[in-house]
Amino acid sequence: MIYVKSLLAGVVALFVATVLYVYIYFFFGIRPTLPQVPPGTSVGIDIRSFLRGPSFWLIPLLAFAIAFYWESRRAAR
Repeated sequence: MIYVKSLLAGVVALFVATVLYVYIYFFFGIRPTLPQVPPGTSVGIDIRSFLRGPSFWLIPLLAFAIAFYWESRRAAR
């Protein structure tokens, strides 16, 4: 049961870290560099550009590992 709870905590942390990374990357990395476009014009974001960087893989996996370790230590007491 300890490993199931730890796995669940790790998966939740992985999803939260991934969503936060995408939002933070957009608002601080991409949004300031977008050119001024007329109102009503849509701007697309290439999702594949997120997958190319090693930080996209490192941050969620690190969040999973930390949450898994944290929960397993806390549940083992």
